[in-house]
Amino acid sequence: MGLSQHVWSRALAPASSRSTQRVHLDASSRAAFAVWVPVALLGAAGLALAVGWLASGHITWNDGAGIVLLIAAATLAEAFPVPIEGVAVGSTSLATIFLVAGATIYGWAAAAVAGFLAMALVELGRRRPFSRVAFNSGVYVLAGIAAGGAAAGLQDGTLRGLALGAIAAFIAFYVVDITLLAAVVTRSRGIAFPPALRSYLQLTFVPFAVMASLAVILVVLWDRSPFVAVVLVGPLVATALYQRWIHGALSRLREFDRLKDEFITIVSHELRTPLTSVYGAALTLEQQTLDEERTQALLEIISTEAARLSRLLDDILWVSRLDSGRARPFITRVEPLPLTAEVVDATRTHLPHGLSLELLHDSAPPDVAADPDKLRQVLVNLVENAVKYSDEGRIEVGLHGRNGKVRFSVRDEGPGIPPSQRERVFEKFYRLDPNMTRGVGGTGLGLYICRQLIDSMHGRIWVESVPGEGSTFSFELPVARTS
Repeated sequence: MGLSQHVWSRALAPASSRSTQRVHLDASSRAAFAVWVPVALLGAAGLALAVGWLASGHITWNDGAGIVLLIAAATLAEAFPVPIEGVAVGSTSLATIFLVAGATIYGWAAAAVAGFLAMALVELGRRRPFSRVAFNSGVYVLAGIAAGGAAAGLQDGTLRGLALGAIAAFIAFYVVDITLLAAVVTRSRGIAFPPALRSYLQLTFVPFAVMASLAVILVVLWDRSPFVAVVLVGPLVATALYQRWIHGALSRLREFDRLKDEFITIVSHELRTPLTSVYGAALTLEQQTLDEERTQALLEIISTEAARLSRLLDDILWVSRLDSGRARPFITRVEPLPLTAEVVDATRTHLPHGLSLELLHDSAPPDVAADPDKLRQVLVNLVENAVKYSDEGRIEVGLHGRNGKVRFSVRDEGPGIPPSQRERVFEKFYRLDPNMTRGVGGTGLGLYICRQLIDSMHGRIWVESVPGEGSTFSFELPVARTS
């Protein structure tokens, strides 16, 4: 019922080399070899018998047209699975409805061919590994044959027999599909087959019952008139679209709840540290008589931590303004060199020992179309991030004009960013060091704000990095038009 590919992707997913188009099996794939190969071979044999049966003249031209229509419907349904909210299996393919209808009306051979084409076309279109294409296609062929055989045994020419045949066909299709799925998963994971099969039956019972009833309705309508049966397409499409909309809306709500919880956790932690420092320093100043040097040190702690609190609250306010659309930029002509030099000079005043900060630029970079305050904020954030993640070495701020744009870059010699995280660092609340193993805190909002601000000024921002050697954050803004 289309569920095989949902779990197959997690249980057995050998990598396919694009250069040689050869399949390389990992350990779990080798374990499942004894399942997917026989299924693929049996499916191929069943498909050959089905094609031979149909080619020998057992169907009419009208039947052929109906089969083609069902194949098209099954292929579309397989390509666009429906997420069923509240059901543990996730996305469910409605292709089973059309394949069971084909098995009941046109027989096992038509169902086998339709199942193979629907699954193979979709899987090949998605560039799935050969093992997965072969297994899933074989499952649909075998399930289609079983469905056709079950339906034929109960049909007696009456409406009741037709409905019972459709139910039997769906049960047969479902049992073959789930059984083979459980077999390949248990083999690849090294777990017991009976409990896994029982678990999959429980997880898939709800979509099974819904689709079984729809298959019976489709078969009865199709038997009366294929043109009348087409009317069922409208409600099916509407139901699928509605389910996808509901699933998307609830997914966004769950993501919102997750971000809210993450926000509370991060902000609570980030607030507690400076507040504790400020409170301790103030309490010491109030209760003890200290010499001038210690008093100055405590006042400096209060000043530093208060500034940290201010930056934290600024980040939170900026995120709120950006998400609500209230942070619209005021685009004007900006001279990038003086603004960048100002940021660099201000950062040098509190640069840690062992770090150097240099500005590299063209002799006369062109003016950019930007909001000067937001441009300054992005530069300050990127430079301070480079300082925060660099213990020592050289930080370079670059400014170069090229191809109608001006590129700003900040290069450091810090720990670098793994390839898998280079896009994620721009996500809200994402931090490279969430457990602060390097002693570097933060809300994970700075780079998210940078991306939103750059996007609002019609630019783009990205990062290049070599782990262990450093990172380069770059962004481009359009050159201001000459008046």
